[in-house]
Formats: sequence, structure tokens, C-alpha cells
Amino acid sequence: MDTLIYCSDIDLLKKELSDNGFTDTDMEGNTFYTHGNLLTPIRYNGIKTLALVRDNKLDLTKFTSLTELGTYEQMFADTTAHNLYKSVYDYTIPVTFSDEDGVQQTYSLPEKIGEFL
Repeated sequence: MDTLIYCSDIDLLKKELSDNGFTDTDMEGNTFYTHGNLLTPIRYNGIKTLALVRDNKLDLTKFTSLTELGTYEQMFADTTAHNLYKSVYDYTIPVTFSDEDGVQQTYSLPEKIGEFL
């Protein structure tokens, strides 16, 4: 089942993953994190992240940085969860940018991360 997972602090999550044995090292000695989850997609806002996770494999009680928001339907129905979601991905604020001709363009994000308009 797909659920939304909110991360309050990506650096703390990396420490928690390391403390719980969810790391590996590549041939060059670089550490990477192996949490076993399929994340589709991920959204970043500073140290906070939001991911749609397919079949969560982590025991979230071991990760203080993570909060399960539920399915989209559950999250949209829960004010607290919805506010956490919008703290990373606020689809209610239009996005403005300048195109290649210098003309200001505005568009609205879809409600769901990774969704195409």
C-alpha cells in the first residue's frame, strides 16, 4: 500500500538509518543509506522531505524524524497530517517564474506530489 511519509530532519534521518544498520559502502568508500523502501516521488523543502512510499519496510517507532501521514485520502482528511504535507509541498501557493522571453508565468501545483497537470 502506498503511504506518505514526512521527514522532519533529513540529517537526523541519516543518523537514525545509520544507527539502525541501514547503510552500505560503495567501492570508493562512500556511505549510502539502504532503507529498503521504494520511494516515488520525493519532495524536499530545506531539511524536511516528503515521500510517497510503496510497502513501507521501516519500523517507524525507531525513527523519530519520520511521521506516517497515511494514504492521500487519509492525509487530506486529517488537518495535522495535511499541514505537515503542505509544510514541504504547499500546492495552494501559485508558482511564478520568468520564461525565456522574460515574461512572468504562473502555474498551480497539483495536490499530489509527482502528479502531472
